[in-house]
Amino acid sequence: MGMQVGNGGGDDEVVSAINTTPLVDVMLVLLIIFLITIPVATHTVKVNLPRDMNQPTQTMMSNVVLAVTADGKAYWDATPLRDQADLLEHLEKVA
Repeated sequence: MGMQVGNGGGDDEVVSAINTTPLVDVMLVLLIIFLITIPVATHTVKVNLPRDMNQPTQTMMSNVVLAVTADGKAYWDATPLRDQADLLEHLEKVA
């Protein structure tokens, strides 16, 4: 009389169950690491950062706006400058 225990050994069935033990182990380790690093992350140090003191320039009558375009044309306020001598002439008047 023979008695059969198990599947019989010939059938290879795919096990569709996920082994969650390693997943739980990894999650517990990450939780411990997270709990240890929280006090380090919440510790603060006061730092005096510089403040932005940049104020936009207000255009007044005494201000001179010198503009140069991408193609090399220069403008004194709104009037175009002919050449470098014209620029020097305007600078001498202001100085």
